[in-house]
Amino acid sequence: MTIFNSTNLSAHDYLLKHTLIYLGMRKISDEKLEKLRTNGDLKDVMTQLFDGSHWFLFAVPSGAESFTYVHETPSLKQITKKIILVMRAKAMPIKVGKSMQGDIGKIEADNIADELLFMEINRQILENLYLISNEVFMPIMGNPQNMMGWSDLVSKDLMDKMHVYLAHTFVTIGQIKGRTLLPLPPNDVTSSEKTSSKDKSLLLENAIIHWTK
Repeated sequence: MTIFNSTNLSAHDYLLKHTLIYLGMRKISDEKLEKLRTNGDLKDVMTQLFDGSHWFLFAVPSGAESFTYVHETPSLKQITKKIILVMRAKAMPIKVGKSMQGDIGKIEADNIADELLFMEINRQILENLYLISNEVFMPIMGNPQNMMGWSDLVSKDLMDKMHVYLAHTFVTIGQIKGRTLLPLPPNDVTSSEKTSSKDKSLLLENAIIHWTK
């Protein structure tokens, strides 16, 4: 039985299994799989993630049926199709005064499913960031049910800052490509009957100011 068919896995095998799945290497040969499972360098990097020595690692393909784990951010040349970012789900401890606040927590087989996050990274990383922010985070933040308990001032200020962030991201994408991209005002807000004429005018004015700069 391979690691792909088993649910009762060690922490190392769990991470290896999901890395291979996200890299599209599920059909890896048994021989190559065993080499990865017994690779001491890979195990060392995984162990450093599990014990809190490092808070993230990258899985970088090095062939059709092979990859390597690294802590350093890969260069653009190393991202041929995609790489996988694996990071701890809980925030890093922070130093407050002379003491550290936050629990490092050791990752083990019984808690690893709740302790790790997997994220796919490809060469269009900024475009992906813009799409996720615009089509996932923005609707979640703008959902009235998620704003329950917020004052109008807080909710408006938060959404304004999110629109500015999206606009700057959009412009940066254009700069990388050597093009001038002008962000449009959010259509869902400017066309909504719930948005006052004053707020619509303010959004349009802010867009023109941004374009001018």
